[in-house]
Amino acid sequence: MQKGAFFALFAAALFGISPVLAKLWTQALNPPLLAGLLYLGSGLGLLLLISLQTISSGKNPLISLRTLTPRLRLKLFGAIIAGGILAPLSFVASFQLASAFEISLLLNLETVATAAIAVVFFNEHVSRRVLLSMGLLILAAAISTIPMDGEIPVVQWRGSAYVVLACLFWAIDNNLTREVEDVPASVLTCLRGLSAGTFNILISLVFFGIGPKASWPSYLPALGIGAICYGVSLVFFVEALRSIGSSRTATYFAVGPFWGMLFALLLLSEKTATHQYGAAVIGALAIWLLHREQHDHLHTHEPLTHSHAHTHENDDHHEHPHELDPGKPHVHAHSHKTISHAHRHSPDIHHRHPHKAVAKN
Repeated sequence: MQKGAFFALFAAALFGISPVLAKLWTQALNPPLLAGLLYLGSGLGLLLLISLQTISSGKNPLISLRTLTPRLRLKLFGAIIAGGILAPLSFVASFQLASAFEISLLLNLETVATAAIAVVFFNEHVSRRVLLSMGLLILAAAISTIPMDGEIPVVQWRGSAYVVLACLFWAIDNNLTREVEDVPASVLTCLRGLSAGTFNILISLVFFGIGPKASWPSYLPALGIGAICYGVSLVFFVEALRSIGSSRTATYFAVGPFWGMLFALLLLSEKTATHQYGAAVIGALAIWLLHREQHDHLHTHEPLTHSHAHTHENDDHHEHPHELDPGKPHVHAHSHKTISHAHRHSPDIHHRHPHKAVAKN
């Protein structure tokens, strides 16, 4: 399995169980406060990690933010607004209106939205297999929203709409974040968490208040869920974006909701209709199809100078000499010469070349 695929699957598992854990331990918190605490927890957890890395290595990864061009800073700002503020507000608003099982299954729409934006606005190549996977995920999401009595209550419709909105905002975030390559994933996630968490908490205090049921002990689970299910998950997710591209990362990430569905059944004892199990099977088929994708052809790399995390072992793209351990990931500015070769690849930062038509595989 590709490293990027593993990162995406691990991130998916952590994020997939977050709706269930939030329903279990954070019922007393209003949506903006819950969203703020979740993201603040991710930011604080990663800030601690970055501090430990700085102490051990003597290098502060936060310095990488200074190298961003105005264009990349604008994209980072857009990612924070879309993925750190608008998406979590919409997401947590659905918790009181829809079941954790349904929320988990609808989260697969983030995959479709991410891939669609990547193709339309960022010219990312997708194969017919990826397109088929996206279609199956849309079908699974549509089936999951069908109620057992055949009528869709207003509350359930609103809950589903909030999840769909969150998926759209996260999809925008995913594609903008992928473009900010020079900054370590932990720094990006930390900055997003601290900024979005603080903003959402301020919204809660100004417009909603803390709420009569809330108390300091109820904040701790939200911070913990944020640190693990958002912070750690987002670090691995960003690394996957850079490794295998937006559309494939998002489709692998669609495994996460299945963990959410499983935990919803085990921990919340939610009632689930037969057709929702069928939707889960369709979603699983979509993931299997993507895993079977093999994109391999002759392509040419143009001269390029950039900075990102990389190694030198078994990598024809990084053959520049230096004294660092070739098997250990490191970050520095380096140049690529023109090279033509054929191998299996995904649209990572070195393989965003154009394709004349949609490939079969």
